[in-house]
Amino acid sequence: MLHEFTWQQFLVAAMVLSLVWYVGVVLLLYRKEVLFWFGKSGSKELKERLPHRWQKGVVEISELKDHPLVEEDLMGKAKLPDGMSSVSMGSFGFSQTEDDRESQVGLVPDVLQELKEIFAIIEKEDGNKTDFLNLMEMVKNKFPKIGSNPNIPRINQFISEHSPFYLTPEEMENLWD
Repeated sequence: MLHEFTWQQFLVAAMVLSLVWYVGVVLLLYRKEVLFWFGKSGSKELKERLPHRWQKGVVEISELKDHPLVEEDLMGKAKLPDGMSSVSMGSFGFSQTEDDRESQVGLVPDVLQELKEIFAIIEKEDGNKTDFLNLMEMVKNKFPKIGSNPNIPRINQFISEHSPFYLTPEEMENLWD
């Protein structure tokens, strides 16, 4: 029995049945819109829809544009938390002067490193106080600004803790002069 149908007859039947199916779906689900397009009854209903209950007390933003208390931005400008401020990249830094920056970056740690090397040399070669004072002259010449540094007491404390011999307070004062 299937041998009696041609491909052309099959495709025409499939297209007709598909068209009937889609027309039925459109008429059942979109009846008001279809009638509106053809200008029949129901067009009046679409033109005059009932208001929704959430629209009853809503004021449109366009109505408030001329109100003196309403700003351009709906939510207003963002406020930073207390104690915070916004600065540009150029005005941000950790120190104000070149001397402060130098002392924070590495002057004192560099001097302490030199002192550790001096104490290692003295211990290795069994040096004495005179050798220490001669090596300290080299450190003083290498770091000329260290004498006016506010961290000198910290450096002197490091020397007194790590020195293999006793240094008098006068000798400690004269190290950096």
